[in-house]
Amino acid sequence: MSDRDSIGSEITTLYALSQRYLDWVKENRKQGTYDNNLRYLKSFIESVGKRLKVGQIKKHHITKWTAGNSHWSDTATNDAIAIVQRMLNWAVEEGYLRYTPLPKVRKPRRQRRDIVYTNDQWQQIKDAATGPLVEFLDFLYWTGCRPKEARIVEKKHVHDDLVIFPADESKGETEPRVIFLSPDAKAIIDRLAELRLEGPLFRNAYGNPWKKDAIKCRLNRMSKKLGFRVIAYGARHSYATNALTTGGVDPISLAHLMGHKDTAMVSRVYSHLAKNLDYLRSQAAKAVVSPADSGGASSNRQQSDQGSCSTGAEVNEEQSV
Repeated sequence: MSDRDSIGSEITTLYALSQRYLDWVKENRKQGTYDNNLRYLKSFIESVGKRLKVGQIKKHHITKWTAGNSHWSDTATNDAIAIVQRMLNWAVEEGYLRYTPLPKVRKPRRQRRDIVYTNDQWQQIKDAATGPLVEFLDFLYWTGCRPKEARIVEKKHVHDDLVIFPADESKGETEPRVIFLSPDAKAIIDRLAELRLEGPLFRNAYGNPWKKDAIKCRLNRMSKKLGFRVIAYGARHSYATNALTTGGVDPISLAHLMGHKDTAMVSRVYSHLAKNLDYLRSQAAKAVVSPADSGGASSNRQQSDQGSCSTGAEVNEEQSV
């Protein structure tokens, strides 16, 4: 019997399949991806039990599982269901299953994180923050980088006024990620780079690298204190919104600054600008040329053309020299 047949005969339960899949994820994906898969699959197996056969899984198992975790957000629920489906699809691709028992499952729509802060709100956030968290948030606000990028940046990634992650450390792992440092952001990075020759530059008050959950916990407490939701991605969204509105940065340039491959993500994520009437009014004014301006331009062109005709000989003579 081949090794594949042996493995196939062992995968008779969802629990056994989940262990095989997690082994593969751990070997072929990043640690964060493995941790996320482990957390949700462990929860799922605890819900259905270790003895449930792969062929016995039904949609009602998913429904009962997610209902028992009503504290999950729509985004978390979407992720959880997707991970179970991904495990089953992986089993089909690898030849362990002939078909997936859950080809289609209704998932809640992911929540968009298009929270944008006014200058006053951002000042309130800074006033409420303490210790090393202040510089971490400032760096997000001044560069528009992803929170994870700020958490993992090291001295080796710093090249003058640029932070460069090689392709295998960037999101998507297809090409390097370049973060452009404003003078304020560069001052923070330069100071931290002198202190920490190795490892992440941004650390908490205990000298340990920031963890996603630790930052989220701190910001949740700030949210209760300030009366509005505070999230790390809000700094990134504020950066983009300010760039497109008051900054006058074009969408193509902004997409590159934020690490997107094209403008599709910028258009999709920052579609809230379509609800900003003042912004749209200013764009509408730029899109229209008044008759007076048009006439003036036309008159200037005519005068220019006449001037060109009257001095054609001189122009030709100059061009021949």
